[in-house]
Amino acid sequence: MRVAPLGILLAALLGAVIIGPLAGAATPASAAGTAPMASAIVTETAPAPPTEPAPTETGTPDTSPSPSESLAPSEAPAPSESPAPAPAAPTIDSPGANAFVAGSTTVTGTRDPGQEITLFSPTGGAPLCVVTIDGSSTWQCQGVALPSGPAVGLQAVVTGNSSLAAAHTVRVLQPPTVTGGSTGQASSNGIVRGTGYPGAMVTATLAAGASCSFTVDASGAWACQMQGAVLSGAEQITASQQTPFSAPESSRASEPVSLTFDVDAPAAPVVVNPVADATLATAAGPFYGQGENGATVTVFAGAYSVCSAVVSGGTWSCTGSGVANGAYNLRAVQQDAAGNVSAGSPAVRVTFGSVAPTPIATPTGAPTPTAAPPVVPAPTATAQPTPSATPGSASPTPLPAVPEDGDEQAGAAPPELTVPGGWNDPTQFSTAVIPPWTVEQFPWLQAAMLTLGALLLLVVPARLLAGTVTRARNGRPVFRGHRLAGRNRAGEEFDVAPTLLVNRWVVYGGTVAAAAVLVLLSGPVSATPAYLRLLLAVTLALVVVNAVATLVPQWWGSRALHVDVTTTILPRYLAFVAVTALASRLFELQPALLFGLLGSVVVGSGPGAAQRGQLAAIRAGSLFGLGLAALLVVGTLPVADGFLSALAAEVANTVVLASIGSAVLVLIPIGNTSGRSILAWSPPIWAALTVPAFLTLFTLLSPMLPRWTGNGTAMLLWFVAVGFAVLSVTAWAWQRFVLPTRR
Repeated sequence: MRVAPLGILLAALLGAVIIGPLAGAATPASAAGTAPMASAIVTETAPAPPTEPAPTETGTPDTSPSPSESLAPSEAPAPSESPAPAPAAPTIDSPGANAFVAGSTTVTGTRDPGQEITLFSPTGGAPLCVVTIDGSSTWQCQGVALPSGPAVGLQAVVTGNSSLAAAHTVRVLQPPTVTGGSTGQASSNGIVRGTGYPGAMVTATLAAGASCSFTVDASGAWACQMQGAVLSGAEQITASQQTPFSAPESSRASEPVSLTFDVDAPAAPVVVNPVADATLATAAGPFYGQGENGATVTVFAGAYSVCSAVVSGGTWSCTGSGVANGAYNLRAVQQDAAGNVSAGSPAVRVTFGSVAPTPIATPTGAPTPTAAPPVVPAPTATAQPTPSATPGSASPTPLPAVPEDGDEQAGAAPPELTVPGGWNDPTQFSTAVIPPWTVEQFPWLQAAMLTLGALLLLVVPARLLAGTVTRARNGRPVFRGHRLAGRNRAGEEFDVAPTLLVNRWVVYGGTVAAAAVLVLLSGPVSATPAYLRLLLAVTLALVVVNAVATLVPQWWGSRALHVDVTTTILPRYLAFVAVTALASRLFELQPALLFGLLGSVVVGSGPGAAQRGQLAAIRAGSLFGLGLAALLVVGTLPVADGFLSALAAEVANTVVLASIGSAVLVLIPIGNTSGRSILAWSPPIWAALTVPAFLTLFTLLSPMLPRWTGNGTAMLLWFVAVGFAVLSVTAWAWQRFVLPTRR
């Protein structure tokens, strides 16, 4: 009874062993024809729940593996998955590489749908924009404002993966800006100014049609005078610009700016105090009078600015400084808010100096120095009441034009000019030289005519006259040295002073210091620390000028000409320094005509006229080249706002004036000058040096041209030059042609 079930069980197990492999081999074939089932088998990864063992007849669980467990699909190899495609880098489609961009633009490109794009700014800082994931394969950033430049970088980067990026450069030119009129305010006298890209050509245009153009300087500033019909009133103005990298395209026009044009010059201001023929203890004043509200009144003593004040309530008042004692013609001009300048007020002759006081009209409320003497009534021919005062009493008839102190209404007393007195204050050499390329309409024609006139009417006739005098005296000097006494006494009877040996560096230093003081006197000097700084600057400039004028010829002579060249300090040159400096002060030249040479080049015996001419040309040419180099430095220096910047400006300006002035004077071919040696050696080289040197000199003196033309000085100088030329040429022709026939 027990054998039968056991046999049946063994037979079943044997059948499972035989049939199982056959069924397992047949399973893939059937699975290949049933795709859904195969997919389900491959993707299923969770383990099958455990099955309870089936109970046997005896109650003992059967732990033998079932046929399904022996045929589990996990025993068969699973098929491998295909790799996912790598993400693509974004692109920048617009604007394209090297495209021109004017104003703001829209940047577009492509990307993978799952990428977030960050567009970076070429100047750093915050990104220009961030494009989030929205399922799109394109991206765009609108209203992107890029900085101007010939190669502005654009970079689009996938957020979180900097290796996926796109980048190229574009040309960008943003519109310029209009900041206002000549004074930077919303009013203009026809001059407009603003900012732009350095080197760009800005064109400003009025709605009425007038326009002007100007090249933006290195600092990004531009200014130009409107060309065409400009009427007083409000106008809309726009500006655009063009650069070489953008040509032929230009930037967009700037936003319209409203400017109030005022092309009518104000009337000359009125000077109430000081009166004619007044004598003031110092240049402090006070100075006051009437003018146009809002205008700035500047008082001049001769060519020197004394003080400035803004007109308020119809009156102005200021305290002066910086003018040496002496007699001056006092004038005042005013510049309105638009920049128009009035004519000068009638000249009032005043004297600055510590002498007996003269009557000065002092209206009520005007500032009066505490040490001033009692005011005496001054007669007047006008209907305006003249204030009279006694010591210790107020004026009973105040002028209504001058407000009282403490007035809180619109006619309050204008602020007075603060008297300078610091180390950083400007002097007459801080901005003495005006580089011609910084002036839009420079008087080149006038400078050229003055150069031609100086050469034809002064230099050439001077050479003819010098030769005439020399031939008349048979080569003897014009002035002989004679003893004034002691002709009948033996020389042995006089004591001979002992020879005093002085260190040459002491002589050099003393000569330079004396020359610096003389140069300082070419303009007004005040007792402020700024003039100690100016003395240091002038000393440094003279050292530079003399070092170049002596060391360069010495180097050329030893290296190129192989001659013995030495340098020496000549204290008598101080006389030339003094003459030019005092002449500049006497004729009120601004900038001053300076002579800065203190030494000479000495050549030993042996060199001929050609070698001497070459050395002289090298010396004059080095001075001229130094002046041009210093002029370039002046044009690039920043605005002087501290001790060092002011010192640098004064050194550069003094080097320009001293080197150009010295080159011009030594090129005049009379006596034993360098010009005489150069002319004897090579007239073309002398002309090649002299013409540009004189042209540069008159270019530097161009600020004086309007004044010379206005007061008749220019005409007088032409008459004097023509008279000198006629006399010189007549003397030369008489000796050259008439005297030989009479002999």
